[in-house]
Amino acid sequence: MAELEPKVVVRAATKADIPGMTTALDQAFGADDPFGEYWFPNPERRKRSQPRLYRAMIRHQFVPLGGAHVATIDGQVAGALLWQPPGYRFGPLRYLASIPEFTWAMGSAGARVLATDGTLAELAPGLPHFLGITLGVDPRFQGSGVGKALSLFVLGQVEAARVPLLGLCKDGNVGFYTAFGGLRLGKVRIGRSGPEVNVMMWLPSSLREN
Repeated sequence: MAELEPKVVVRAATKADIPGMTTALDQAFGADDPFGEYWFPNPERRKRSQPRLYRAMIRHQFVPLGGAHVATIDGQVAGALLWQPPGYRFGPLRYLASIPEFTWAMGSAGARVLATDGTLAELAPGLPHFLGITLGVDPRFQGSGVGKALSLFVLGQVEAARVPLLGLCKDGNVGFYTAFGGLRLGKVRIGRSGPEVNVMMWLPSSLREN
């Protein structure tokens, strides 16, 4: 008898999901990731600081504002999606509350992390759009349809809102995203000396040419 595919469930993340999401993203991007390698060039430092940064981002920037979703298999977090809707705003009170944890997580990497944020902010200034921050699947669950489920979820949001989705990715992920209708617009450099990464865009059907 053929084995059934595991059922992947996508839902909004809660505070209880933060440890599982942190682990999933850290494991997904523990190696061969231009963003993490730029933020924390020292591999030993990256092992300590990268999960701290993910945890701070999820806790302060995304779960409270509805931009964090998980994919679970049998109730276990298998993948995580962080994204920003049009008009996303990290308010001053939340910003102030997050400073101690972000400072502890980033250390001397603060300028490089902020350079990445600045690049994302300049992808389409003045144009309402979703922003894909990261999508990661725990290696233990890769090939189980987790990345597909998270991608289809966010593309459903794009279709409903009728605005584009933009994001950045490394060369090795372009094929995955183009399979879901992503358009590669070109490359952009992070900061002055950071990596060159691909700019991707997804359009709702209302904005596509017939």
